[in-house]
Amino acid sequence: MKLKTILFLIVFIACGAGQGDVEVTENTTSNSDEPTTTTTTTEEVNEESEDYSSEHVISIGEIVTDTSFRDYQKYVDVAGLRIFALPEVSDEYMYKVAETYFQMLQQGENIDNSLRSRYLNTVNNEKVFQRIGFEGPEYYNFDSPNPSVDCCPGNGYEDNHTDFIWEYQDANTIGTVGEVVEHLLHTITGAGLLLEFPEWSWEDTNSKIHKAMNEAVEKNIYDISSYEEIKNNGDIEGYNRVTVQEFSFWVIVTSWGYGDIFDLPHGEFEISTINEVRSELPLAFELYVDTIEKIFTIPDKELLKSLFS
Repeated sequence: MKLKTILFLIVFIACGAGQGDVEVTENTTSNSDEPTTTTTTTEEVNEESEDYSSEHVISIGEIVTDTSFRDYQKYVDVAGLRIFALPEVSDEYMYKVAETYFQMLQQGENIDNSLRSRYLNTVNNEKVFQRIGFEGPEYYNFDSPNPSVDCCPGNGYEDNHTDFIWEYQDANTIGTVGEVVEHLLHTITGAGLLLEFPEWSWEDTNSKIHKAMNEAVEKNIYDISSYEEIKNNGDIEGYNRVTVQEFSFWVIVTSWGYGDIFDLPHGEFEISTINEVRSELPLAFELYVDTIEKIFTIPDKELLKSLFS
């Protein structure tokens, strides 16, 4: 992730909200080459209990247009995670991002439904959300004192988010898969897991994830030098957040076998397989086994490549 984007995400502050109309848009973007998803209307989702332990509510809703959410006037819900998009983002891309998250929540042999339920309930009840923008932060003047859009949608969707997923028109398939997977994992770990599982807290420097990260730094497996500017500028909270967030992402994609997608190993993260995570980073591997593989399923790389091709 580019440092200027990280710095913006740390300091960008929200302002005012209004009221408006709501419209539900059906998914008309799917074709025979794309994976079939389980969908449900927003009205049906809202009638469900807040308990997301039942497998049948792991589903993708319809796109809703709602002018009460500041600049983020459309969204799609996936099992309690609300995915907001700015107006320039295509509906097709919104559904593809939603499908990627949906694939992470399929059933699998290691899933602990009780643990997953805790995560899903927290994401829903604490209004964790993901944002999608168009063509990067420059498009919205995010590096200027007066960006052209608000940081957050409002109406309770304010704090529990991380960064943007960007729809780049000229991105290749591998780059797009990496963009979406990386930033969804930032939201999962930096907001969802943070709020429910103390061991994943970037705020607590004595948490298990901090200790795991420090182990990786000491072994020269994880290089955090590119984030030093944040700390040097006096933003210790921002520094703790981004270093843990990026480390968590690297551990997960490495354990998922996504090293080819992210060109591992490289300068920031020097291992590329789950066997290396197990042998070199036992604290991180323990967190992965105890939490990640019990809540999430590894999304099929070929399916995602097909989705974004």
